[in-house]
Amino acid sequence: MKLKKLLLAGGAAAIVTASTAYASILDRPFFQVLGVVIVWGADGMDGAAPIASDFVLLTPASGSAGADLIGANGATVITGTLDAIDADGINAGATAENPVSGATSGGVYADANSSGILDAGDTLSAFGVDATTDVDGMTNEHLSSFYVASNAAFDIFAQSSNLVTTGDFSALDEADISYAMALTTSGTDGALAFGANAQTPATGGTGPVVAVNDLGDMSLAATKVFDGGQRTAATVGTLASQSVRFDNTYTLSAGGSGYDLSMGVGTIRADVTYTIYVP
Repeated sequence: MKLKKLLLAGGAAAIVTASTAYASILDRPFFQVLGVVIVWGADGMDGAAPIASDFVLLTPASGSAGADLIGANGATVITGTLDAIDADGINAGATAENPVSGATSGGVYADANSSGILDAGDTLSAFGVDATTDVDGMTNEHLSSFYVASNAAFDIFAQSSNLVTTGDFSALDEADISYAMALTTSGTDGALAFGANAQTPATGGTGPVVAVNDLGDMSLAATKVFDGGQRTAATVGTLASQSVRFDNTYTLSAGGSGYDLSMGVGTIRADVTYTIYVP
């Protein structure tokens, strides 16, 4: 009798144990990294550099401008330096052209005041003349750059605006300013080295769009000037070491023939706005 009661009690205990619910605590660690492109250069024309002025998330739809978390607009620097471009367009440190070509002797030119343009502060030695000698280098090249670091592929669009002409150049337009983009993956500008941990973002894309060869090609709407295929960051590093430099060259092409004395005297300038797009 006692044994039977013990067996029944043991069975009941087993049933209670089997149906006991255990309390649980759930956890769900979550991490997210969005595609981001950081653009740096100067904080504005006549401003300070190096300053990051764009922190762009690649969250909108493909073919759209990225979402920039920084509201301010920046500016480019003079290529090879960390000097902001000047609002008047005259960039000290830029290379002024020798105005004389085809001289048979002499013709030694120096931008003595380093103004970046041909002006009264420069020097030129006497030069020999023959049938091919010309004065066709009266205008300088405008060389400017900005820097980009990214963890994802990106495109760059550009649009020209605010064309201003004076004097005999009043008949010129955006198509008379030629344009070319190039990439420098590493170097040192000022005292700041860049690109040691970077790779060209052109791989996997077509890179600079060569069909855009003057500002007239980008005057009506934002136009793709760079087609990217991969991130700039190649290995572990800092913002500067994972950055590449985009170099822009502008010249007065005057329809492809360049400057000639018959064009007279004047000025021409325009603004170019670069925007990061989602590829």
